[in-house]
Amino acid sequence: MEDLTIKQAIEPDKVIIVVLDGKRGIARKCEAVEHGSTIIETVNGKSKKITFIESYLT
Repeated sequence: MEDLTIKQAIEPDKVIIVVLDGKRGIARKCEAVEHGSTIIETVNGKSKKITFIESYLT
């Protein structure tokens, strides 16, 4: 397997999530919701799904 390097700049006013899946040899990048939850689901040790649950403060 190749040695892979991921380079990601910090983006002002954003929370960026980087998922490194060593079993499948892939990387995923997404922005977190401003208010709420970000859930990373796995199946058999591999990243499968990213779910965003946005909520608002009242």
